[in-house]
Amino acid sequence: MGILNSLINFELKLKQYKLQFVFLFLFWFAGFIFFLFTVPGSNFGELVLYSLTVRSPLNAGDFANFYSLIWPILLEVIVFGFIMGELLEKYNPVLTSRILAKHQRNHTVIIGYHHLSERIIEYCIANKESFCIIEDNDELVEDLINAGCPVVVGDATETTNLVFANVKRAKEVFICIDDARIGIICTEKIRKVNNECPIYVRAFKDHVREYLKQPPLSAIPFSTSKWALDGVREWIKGKKGNALVIGRDNLTHRIAYNISLQPEKEVFLFDDKHDGIEFPVNERLHIINEFACFLSDLQAHINLEDITQAFICWKRESEFDESLYLTSKLSLRYPHIEIFVRIFDEELIDLVENYKAKTFSTSSNAFKMLQKLVPPDSAIAFKNDD
Repeated sequence: MGILNSLINFELKLKQYKLQFVFLFLFWFAGFIFFLFTVPGSNFGELVLYSLTVRSPLNAGDFANFYSLIWPILLEVIVFGFIMGELLEKYNPVLTSRILAKHQRNHTVIIGYHHLSERIIEYCIANKESFCIIEDNDELVEDLINAGCPVVVGDATETTNLVFANVKRAKEVFICIDDARIGIICTEKIRKVNNECPIYVRAFKDHVREYLKQPPLSAIPFSTSKWALDGVREWIKGKKGNALVIGRDNLTHRIAYNISLQPEKEVFLFDDKHDGIEFPVNERLHIINEFACFLSDLQAHINLEDITQAFICWKRESEFDESLYLTSKLSLRYPHIEIFVRIFDEELIDLVENYKAKTFSTSSNAFKMLQKLVPPDSAIAFKNDD
């Protein structure tokens, strides 16, 4: 990796000095042509020495003297400037990571950087599998860039960025974004240049998954929320009393909707971003458009004494403090409520379980499910020695 990075840095430097070297060559070539016509009878070697100012022709004219004065200056500024820049200049890590991605072959391409993408990348690094990632938010992949990983910062729907990720020679692609439009566009563009590699696409809606399955796309769509719900169903099956669900994504909506299908159960969904969900709403599903992180926020709308289950489904790392605080208060004031908390890092499990709450991770579960879908030669295929 170190040698490859050095070569890529050298390539970047050459590209930065491209115009300077072209100008230097044209100036030398002009001198060579001048001496060719003004010093007749000279052989090729002598003309080269004249044009390099190593030797001066007899009775040199004004232009020859001017050339002999300017050439060493240009040579010093451009050539030695390039050499010193190569030795001392700190390269742009974003450009370096972009070029590094372009040199990948038979690799795994990950589009979008979220919790699932992070698990895929960690697995690739641990097993020395080649990969690159496309992400338009450079802050999310800053650590990967600084670590010298192949990263393309930019919009994944732009053909140029897909070319830099070298999707044409990729052995597999994982599209791990929530936006169905971007997922479809990326799949269509990738399939045009690579009709063999499997493309795994995260898609929430059933009709989108059906479209992605059909030729010529022939993608392998999956829904992390649908996978996660399979485990959650066991927790809500046969439970009595009302339920509280807090969150704003597809999994949150699936949980609230599925609970509302059970007889004699009222479900209160606190979602501060949406005023509706993708599923048909029935009279037992109540949507409150507020951000609820204190007991008082909940008590203003519901009677917590009637609640028997609470699902806290925030997935932003910045909201874990609110999740933990609300869990602690519900556990202390309403010990009869069974609490389920979504986490993004296994290291947080003990903190949550201190309050007798159960934890679940959609990215961890999704990664394990993806391992069941991929062929044995996949970068994330289960390794027997893990």
